[in-house]
Amino acid sequence: MDELEFCIKSMSYPLGMPIENLRRERGPVATISGDTLVVPEAPLAVGCYLTALVVFASLDVVDRKRLSDDYQRFEEFRLKILGSELGNVVGDYLREPWEYIRVETSTAIDWLEFERREEKVRPYLKRIVELRERTSDRSEFLAKADFLSELSVEDALLLSYLSGEAGLRELVNAALGKHNRDFRGMVVRYFKALRG
Repeated sequence: MDELEFCIKSMSYPLGMPIENLRRERGPVATISGDTLVVPEAPLAVGCYLTALVVFASLDVVDRKRLSDDYQRFEEFRLKILGSELGNVVGDYLREPWEYIRVETSTAIDWLEFERREEKVRPYLKRIVELRERTSDRSEFLAKADFLSELSVEDALLLSYLSGEAGLRELVNAALGKHNRDFRGMVVRYFKALRG
């Protein structure tokens, strides 16, 4: 998993699935062509947003409706980047994104595969929810969430996604950062790449 895939899956795990095995190339616009994902030569924030946009735009109407809340997360990400120092550098890409994507083929999300992965992570989500109900404060929750060290980065991202509401998701991410060395390492790589 590279930083681009991590970025997308951190906001929408399903939207990141179609790019898992695609070769990465640079080009003038973001597009998926055969087994290749083409992304403009630009900072990671741009690549993340444009790739999510091209995947979303290439889905059928049912999947777009199903993932409309996820799409909103990318719009919030875009506005956050535009409001930051990086926004001065990448503003053109993010203010007129449709000029920098091209939908060549339709993309599908393998929902059966998503459900298979979800089944693997569900027991951890159940334990997290139970732990949250039993613990009185954040530090106690974090201390007792050490079982999350068992998860791969892939599974950790899916668990975070399945956590749903912002409060629980933030707790899960904090617990993963505290106990899961591989996840913590990937987060460091991601933020370093995001800063350029």
